[in-house]
Amino acid sequence: MLDELKLPRALAKRLEKAAATAHINPETLVRTAIKDRLDYLEWKENAIAEGQADLDSGKVVSTDHIRASLTRQRAQRVAKSKKAA
Repeated sequence: MLDELKLPRALAKRLEKAAATAHINPETLVRTAIKDRLDYLEWKENAIAEGQADLDSGKVVSTDHIRASLTRQRAQRVAKSKKAA
């Protein structure tokens, strides 16, 4: 397991500055940043896999269907606003 991480000098300076601004130690900031990035990457890969599964199973909506749905919604809002006036 990685117990040590070597950072370029410019990045280390940014880390020290950000940690000081946040009033936390640099190690905590690095741990949090790595965890957050890994959480995001795992979420993204999951979302892509779910989307691909939907495509593979034919669960898709056409652009024309979305446009028609938006047109209906706009018409309903206009009718509702005319009733309220």
